[in-house]
Amino acid sequence: MSEVIESLLKNPQLLSALADKVYERLKDEIVIKRLDENSQVIRQLMEEIRSLQQAVKEHSEAIKSLQRTTIALVREQRKLSIAIGSFTGRAGRGLERAMLNLYKKALVLHGADPKKVVHGRVVDTLGVVEKNRIFEVDFYETNDQVYLFEVKNYADEAVIDQVLNRWKVFSSLYTKPVKIFVVANYVEREVKEELEKEGVEVIASQVVD
Repeated sequence: MSEVIESLLKNPQLLSALADKVYERLKDEIVIKRLDENSQVIRQLMEEIRSLQQAVKEHSEAIKSLQRTTIALVREQRKLSIAIGSFTGRAGRGLERAMLNLYKKALVLHGADPKKVVHGRVVDTLGVVEKNRIFEVDFYETNDQVYLFEVKNYADEAVIDQVLNRWKVFSSLYTKPVKIFVVANYVEREVKEELEKEGVEVIASQVVD
C-alpha cells in the first residue's frame, strides 16, 4: 500500500486523475440521492394536487347544485310575489281604509276627515317627477286645500320619496295648498323627523329606532 501511495505522490498527474474519478463517482451518488429525494417530494406534491383537484370538483358540483336550488327558489319567489301582489291589489285599499278609521280621532284633531278620503290616480303631466308617470294616491279636496295621505304598516326611508314625489305632482296640478299625512302603525324615528321637517303630519302608534 505504501508503494502505491509513494507512486501516486511521485506522479501528480495520476493522483489528480484518480481524485477526479473519485469526485465524479461521489458527485453521481449525491445527484442520484438528491434526485431520489426530489422524486419523493414530487410524488407527494402530485398526490396533494390530485387531492386538491378532487376537492375543487366536489365544490364545483356543490356550487352547481346550489345555483340550481337558487334558480328554483327565485322562480317560486316570483310566483309568490305575483300571488301576493294580486291579493294586496284587491285587499290593500280595504286595509288602508281600516287604518284611516283606526286613526280617525288623531286625523280629526289634525283637521282631516278620513270619511272623505278616496283612492285614485294622478298623472304627472308636467314631468315634475317623471312625465306621464301615474301615481296611486289617497286624497280628497276641499275649497281651501288638498289633503294627501300615505298609509303604511311600517314607514321606512322609502316613504320619504313616495310622499315628496306625490306632493310635487299635486302641487304642480293644483293652485291650492297640499297638506300631507303619513299614517302608519310603525314609523322609524329618523323618517318621522325628516318628514316633519318637510311639513308632513305623521300619525303613528309607535316610533321605532
